[in-house]
Order: sequence, then structure tokens, then C-alpha cells
Amino acid sequence: MIEESKCNLGIKLRPAVYTDVTSVLSWRNEPATVLNMKTKRLLNFQEHNHWFKKTITDPKCVFLIIESGQEPIGQLRYELENQMAKVSINITEKWHGKGVASKAFYLGSVHIKRIDFSKTVFARVLKTNVGSIRAMENASFKIVNEISYEGEPHYYMSHDLKEFEV
Repeated sequence: MIEESKCNLGIKLRPAVYTDVTSVLSWRNEPATVLNMKTKRLLNFQEHNHWFKKTITDPKCVFLIIESGQEPIGQLRYELENQMAKVSINITEKWHGKGVASKAFYLGSVHIKRIDFSKTVFARVLKTNVGSIRAMENASFKIVNEISYEGEPHYYMSHDLKEFEV
């Protein structure tokens, strides 16, 4: 368990397990999330279940559940490759705007530095996803450049893991 002891929200991270499959699907299909996804559509259980099983067993993936107290409230996922870790996050709508994402990004970065040789964490974020951009900036991510990804404008954001003490 990775915890932020100074956080009044009691944010902590734990590894995802198969029993999280329905919660992750529910968060994924919330309207605010669908707007920021490349597919822009709801997923059904069958296609989500296939992806979930593959993802939680992938040795190049660190899949974490974000909790406040004992309540699962989102997911944080890292895909590891070539000394880099691509991060993605999804937090249930009722927790948006409360600082959860910034704290989760920070805890996740500390965790990745402990377990992997990655030197940089990065993400592609839709330019219209202001909440995620702000959360990443609050967690030491910088906008590196603007890119077009699958025909939509994104920011490429990253930060150096040397900043994080373990």
C-alpha cells in the first residue's frame, strides 16, 4: 500500500485485482471520462473484461487503484517501456476537483521510482481536459509540446523521476 500520510483525504494506492473490474468499468463509462477518451463511447462488460484481464497480468503495466480511506475512487496505470512510464488516470466524477489526481500522480511517481528503472513519466492529455492538465502540473509535470494524436490536439506532458525521493 502506498499512502500519503500528510493528505487529509487519506489517498492511497494499491495494486488492482480482478474484483476491481466492475468499479473500473463504471468509472470508465462516466460521462466526463467518455468525453476525454479516444473512443468517445461506452464500453460493454465483455470488451472491458477482456482488456482488464490482459492489463492486470501484463508485466509491463503497473495498475493501481486509488482509494480514499477504504473507498476505491479511481485508477492509475503506468505502461513501462524504454526507461519511460506512460501514465493514465481515471477518478470517479464525485471526486473531481478535490486534489485527488495530483496526490495520486505524486504517490504513483514515488512508487514507480521504487520498483522500476524508468527515468521519466509522461502522458498525452487532450488540450480540452483542463482538470487533468492542472492536476499533472500540480504534480510536477510540464507541458513539453503540443501534438496531434488520433486527429485531436493534445499536450505531451512529462516529468523527471529524479525529483522524487524514495
